[in-house]
Amino acid sequence: MSINERATRTTREGTNMAQTARADTTDHHPFDTNLSGVAHPDRRYRRRPALIGLGVGLLATCGAGAAYLAQSSGDTVAVLAVAQTVHRGQVIDAGHLTTARAAPDPALEPVAADDLEHIVGQRAATDLAAGTLLSATSVTSVSIPSTGQSVVGVAVTQAQLPHHALVPGDQVRVFGTPNPGDTPPTDARDAFREGTRATVVDVSGPLDSGYVVVDVLVTADVAGTLVAQVATGRIGIALDAPQAAGEAEEEP
Repeated sequence: MSINERATRTTREGTNMAQTARADTTDHHPFDTNLSGVAHPDRRYRRRPALIGLGVGLLATCGAGAAYLAQSSGDTVAVLAVAQTVHRGQVIDAGHLTTARAAPDPALEPVAADDLEHIVGQRAATDLAAGTLLSATSVTSVSIPSTGQSVVGVAVTQAQLPHHALVPGDQVRVFGTPNPGDTPPTDARDAFREGTRATVVDVSGPLDSGYVVVDVLVTADVAGTLVAQVATGRIGIALDAPQAAGEAEEEP
C-alpha cells in the first residue's frame, strides 16, 4: 500500500471515529429540570366564571351604595341648630345659632337656615340645649312684658342671691328682709306669703358696685310694691321649683 493510500485511509478512519463519538454523546433525553423526579401538573391560569360573577356583583353593589349615599346627602337641607345653650325666655341672637344639614322631616319642624334673621330677636320658648336642632315651636315672638305684666330690676349683692346661678325662666320669690338688729319673723308661713312671685327674665354680671341686677317679670299690680322694697336694699331672692311655685299660687 502506498503512502498516499495509507494517509487517505487514516483520514477516513479518523473521520468515522469522530462521527461515532458525536453520535454516542448525543443526548436523546433533554435535561430534566425536575430534579426530584416528581411530575408536577401543568399550572396554567384558567378563567373561573363563578369568581368573575362574584366580582361583577361586588362592583355593582358598591356602585349602588355610592349612588344611594350621594342621593341621600343631596336630600338634606340646611337648617338652624343651637350652638350655645339658650334658657327659656332668653332673647336669641345670632351667636346662639349655627347651621347644620338634616333630612327634611315634618315631624321635627326644623327651621330653615334662611330664616335666621327672623329668629334672631325672638325668645326661647323652652330651654335650648347646645347641639340640638332648632324647631319652629322652640321660639316665641311673644313680647315681654305682655299686657298686665311688668319687668322690675332687682339689684342685690351675692349674699342676697342663691348660690345656684339664676337663669332666665327660673321661678323665684323676692322677700323683704328686716332691718339690721330687728327680730326676724317667727311664722314661716307669713314670711312665705310676703314674698313676691316672679320669673327671671335676665341676670347681669357683677357690676363695679358689687351688685347683680336680676330682671324679674311680675304682675303689674305688685310691681310698685316690689320697686319700693328694692329701693330699701332689704331684700333677698329665693329660687323655687316650678311645681312649688305653681302650688304656692293655689294657696289662699
